Amino acid sequence: MEQLGKSRWEGIVPAPGAIHKTFRVRVDNSRCYKNILLHIPHSSFSFPSGSNHSFNDLDNEEKLLIDYYTDELFVPQKETEHIGTIVFPYCRLFCDVERLINDPLEKDGLGISYVREVPTGRYSSTFRSFSSKEEAFIQYVDYHSAVTKKLFAMGKNTLLIDCHSFSNIPNLLNSNPPDIDICIGYNDDATCPDNVVIGNIVHHFESLGYKVGINKPFSNSKTFSVPMKYHSVMIEVNKRLYMNEFTLEKTEGFYKLQQEIRALYNILLKP
Repeated sequence: MEQLGKSRWEGIVPAPGAIHKTFRVRVDNSRCYKNILLHIPHSSFSFPSGSNHSFNDLDNEEKLLIDYYTDELFVPQKETEHIGTIVFPYCRLFCDVERLINDPLEKDGLGISYVREVPTGRYSSTFRSFSSKEEAFIQYVDYHSAVTKKLFAMGKNTLLIDCHSFSNIPNLLNSNPPDIDICIGYNDDATCPDNVVIGNIVHHFESLGYKVGINKPFSNSKTFSVPMKYHSVMIEVNKRLYMNEFTLEKTEGFYKLQQEIRALYNILLKP
């Protein structure tokens, strides 16, 4: 299970445990990884068959929460021996696999199973959810088990990249969207990559002209309980870089950003 206190969404300030390093940039093969696991938890807008819900049931605010196209944006053109991918197949409104068990955001209806108060009339409202807590928890446990097995199979010297995008429009999770292009997040624990690795990631995007945030406004990176050493880093990209959030269509920037992300893997993997 996740480490308690390591929730991805911490508002617009760094999490209490967030760390800020002096980064260095250099080519150092000893700091590279044998394998990369791309973890993509929020790209889907599908619901399980029999759930009686679909994408069309979501309102505009809920639709902003989906990380559209990240299952394409981050994934290499061809499968490789050293880059693996795991994608959660269902919408985060049904089950958010990045939440903690007993997540602090549960009180706001933003836990593993989302619950929202919606108006039904001028003076009335009701609570709605796209899954029961039991349904969401079953999916949560099954998915965590699958990721843990895949991560363990990839072995030591693996980097888990937590792949996300964020909305440029005020939404349920962020009422004040940041004026950055890309956010890099990591944990203050043994899963934190070396400062040279973080420095190389930041430099890669900054050298391409992007404005990069480090553990701000989003902090930390997803971790799983695996009996081996591995590192985890989160990469969040602003949706304005690659899509139109009103039409939900890709823009020309999609293919440019896709190639730039793929180029990063060559920097992070051992030659």
